[in-house]
Amino acid sequence: MRYKARELINNVNVSRASPVKELFILLGGVFGIILAVYIALGFAVDLIVPKLPPSIEESLGKLFTGMYENTEQSPAGERLQEILDKLSDEDIDNGLDYKVHLVLNPDINAMALPGGNIVIFSGIIGELESENELAFVLAHELGHFDNRDHLRGLGRGLVLFTISATLLGADSTAANFIMNSIANIEMKFSQRQEMAADMSALELLNRSYGHVAGATDFFDKMSKKEEKGRFLYYFATHPYPEDRINAIKKEIEEKGYQVKDKIPLDVALSNIKDSSGLGNTE
Repeated sequence: MRYKARELINNVNVSRASPVKELFILLGGVFGIILAVYIALGFAVDLIVPKLPPSIEESLGKLFTGMYENTEQSPAGERLQEILDKLSDEDIDNGLDYKVHLVLNPDINAMALPGGNIVIFSGIIGELESENELAFVLAHELGHFDNRDHLRGLGRGLVLFTISATLLGADSTAANFIMNSIANIEMKFSQRQEMAADMSALELLNRSYGHVAGATDFFDKMSKKEEKGRFLYYFATHPYPEDRINAIKKEIEEKGYQVKDKIPLDVALSNIKDSSGLGNTE
């Protein structure tokens, strides 16, 4: 007689659940917990940041701008500071002394750092054609200071890193996945900040110059250079250039701002623009 093994119907030692499914459930649970904690701490950051005194921000600024403090002052840098001073005289008084740092770098970039420090890369000057256009760029960064966006971003970034590193380890693949996922969620938060800074810049430009000529010029150039589609901007920190242009034009129409003649870019700034190929993005 030949033996035939009976099929096992119930076996407590064998799981019927898919290991892959269990892994995704586990990751989903961990992600949900981290997201909930992150959102809660993010709200805490938003509550604390507006109450931070200028002295705290100035102390934070020293951590980020040490590399720029010894930058040699040039005629172009002095002219930038003059324009910034003109704008800041019309800006809200938040106890900060604003200082602009001109960095010789072909990248098209500008940033607001804690302590009233604004960094302008020479590459962005290479894209500008008038003082009004440059003033809007500087006013945009002042808008970030008014809303304390730079401190909110710093606080949220620290929260994100601390949570993931504490729970999963700083070099964990899962930690990197979760950080990237939450970072993509935060992109929309950053885009709202950029739009708000544009509106603040438009108002400040009007108060300083009596009109808003040049407000959309930089974005017009970026829109023509842009090769990415609108869809990719869903994952970007900055809004789609055409969306920014349309929002600014709508605000100009609703507020009844005037558009007058623009002031040519200062010679010292034009020299920075034309020297050594800086500002050339081709």
